Amino acid sequence: MFDHATDRREYEVAERYPDMLPEIAIAIAPVDSPVAQPEARGFELPGRIWVAMIACYGLFLASMFAALGGSGKAAFGIAISLVYVTVFFAVARVLIAQNPGAKQSVLDRDGFLMTHFGPMDRKAVYGQILVVPLAVALFGLAVAIIIALSGAAI
Repeated sequence: MFDHATDRREYEVAERYPDMLPEIAIAIAPVDSPVAQPEARGFELPGRIWVAMIACYGLFLASMFAALGGSGKAAFGIAISLVYVTVFFAVARVLIAQNPGAKQSVLDRDGFLMTHFGPMDRKAVYGQILVVPLAVALFGLAVAIIIALSGAAI
């Protein structure tokens, strides 16, 4: 069929599809098999972490608008960023709503969040999750302060 100078293997050709398929045996699960554990959906984070993240990104966007909002192009870019932030948190909210049984965060119950690498205490979780939003908020404030002090408001 396909001739290749270095590949001279012979292949069997099946005349019908059943000749190519292996025999399939149906496996019946025993009646007394244990019930599978339900899927855990959600982030297992307390609501105050989400509020802190939203506040940080809101502070960033507000400071950018205060410093650069006079320009139409900057206001358009800030509006697009606002849409992205809204979509980010809305998708997270939809994912959290998929697990209605989780009423309280595991951090509030036990004080530890189980990760792939082991348990993390409350301070480590807060630090790792809020470091980027806090840095973004401080960056926005710094830019707004520098623009305000230089008198180069746009």
